Amino acid sequence: MTLSDRPNYQALDDALFIYRDEMRPFIIRNLKRVPGKDVETAVRAALRDGQYNQYEANRKSGLSVEDSLDIGDFLTLVRTYWQDSFGDAFSRNNSVWGRMGEIAEARNMVAHPRSDDMDFDYAIKGLDNIAEMLAAINRPEQGDEVKVIRSRLLPLFKRHAHKFRQGGRDVYAFPLDLETLDKTLPDRVDDRVVKEANRRLTLKHANDIQKYLESRRDWLLGTLLLGVHPDAIEFQSYTPDSDASVGELTINFEGVADMKMFDGQHRRRAIKDILRELAQSPQYSAILRELKSDSLPIMLYVESDINALRQMFADAARTRTIEANTVTRFDQYDAFNLAALWLAEESDLFIGRVEMERASVARTSPNIIAINQLARTLKTLEVGYNGRVSKERNKEYMLDLDSLYERCLEWADDFMPAARDEYNDLMSGELDNSEIPQKRTETMAYNAIVIRVMAACYREWKQYNPDWKPLAEFMNSSSLRPGVHEGLLMDSGLVPPGGTSPVAQQQTVVKAIDYIIDRVPDDLGF
Repeated sequence: MTLSDRPNYQALDDALFIYRDEMRPFIIRNLKRVPGKDVETAVRAALRDGQYNQYEANRKSGLSVEDSLDIGDFLTLVRTYWQDSFGDAFSRNNSVWGRMGEIAEARNMVAHPRSDDMDFDYAIKGLDNIAEMLAAINRPEQGDEVKVIRSRLLPLFKRHAHKFRQGGRDVYAFPLDLETLDKTLPDRVDDRVVKEANRRLTLKHANDIQKYLESRRDWLLGTLLLGVHPDAIEFQSYTPDSDASVGELTINFEGVADMKMFDGQHRRRAIKDILRELAQSPQYSAILRELKSDSLPIMLYVESDINALRQMFADAARTRTIEANTVTRFDQYDAFNLAALWLAEESDLFIGRVEMERASVARTSPNIIAINQLARTLKTLEVGYNGRVSKERNKEYMLDLDSLYERCLEWADDFMPAARDEYNDLMSGELDNSEIPQKRTETMAYNAIVIRVMAACYREWKQYNPDWKPLAEFMNSSSLRPGVHEGLLMDSGLVPPGGTSPVAQQQTVVKAIDYIIDRVPDDLGF
């Protein structure tokens, strides 16, 4: 009986050839970095008796040093010269030792096969180890070859699915647990995939999603959208004589390999990375078990035209945008979102004057700022115009929201009306909300950038002087009328000469803030 009669053995044997041929030059390259030894000396010094004898026999038969190395030698060499060379090659992640040891054991099993086939799960584990090692030595193409070998061992991809029509296409919807998703769906993101149906991967975006998954057990991610060729699938309805569209979806091996993800590549990458990271951290085993069993919804679009997939990606991108004001209203884990919502209800200046439905304020609106702009302004109030709020710091704010609310209210209802008559008139009732649209032509006080600049100035001033009244008096003495050549905003460079609106460029805004603070008269200042 040959290995071809035992598919599990055969699959692992094929993958081991790929592993051996890619690892040998990798090992040699790194042995050349070992100080004080040439490659052959380093090999002879590291190998144990049995390994050494086989190596010597290979050399005497005329094989090169590289071709004389056996799969079982790799781990010995890596561990021996870890500090000198291989540690850097693997970013000091010695979890590869265990994987290499398991591959060596699998090689021994293949070299001495039983009469019956190898255990299926053992073969799959060996193939996964080899694919992971090839990724670790930066050989993704060969890793893909191993994944193809692995896919041929798996049963046909079958799922209970709901079939429906959308835009003239058949669409299948079904859930996938994250472990199966990671093993099944395409995860390659390179120039080929970018050209075919997706955009370029932004690692920061994928990393942000990974951090989100790490920090939240109540996580929420959207549906992954993929395209598949019609020849790759079969669908059997459970009730063929009715109008029901629920049944069993079968995708053949080629179909799984050729599926194109046109929306969700960053989520896909984040899932892959977090499962790998948790698998290497025993202390997170419980989190890993929970995460692997969670599921994500999949939408599979039947489409043979790659140009149509590109257009589907563009269409999905245009229709999925969530406006910033919606995020501010519904994200209850951000302290400044909560502060903005609170201020919109409790501040005499902002109550009834905050735009809740749009991400910006229309010229004809009686509101003075949008809720997302207010949240950003309050963040500026705490950390400055260029400041960032880390997750850890946000948690600190969340633990003391009352203090944050108080500081925001002091700025809104004490400083702001003292700094501008426009705000004082609103709070006193001398100016009605309905008059705000007309007043926009007379003053830039209702511009979101101007309001944020005032918050930044307030914050910078109070870093050194707890009394904000001199700053407020100076700001109130300056004109905010559009087009006024001697106005404060034009003098500071925030508004170009003759301009009617401020420049949003960060560098310009920061310079304007510094200018305003520096121009407060000395007898009013510090």
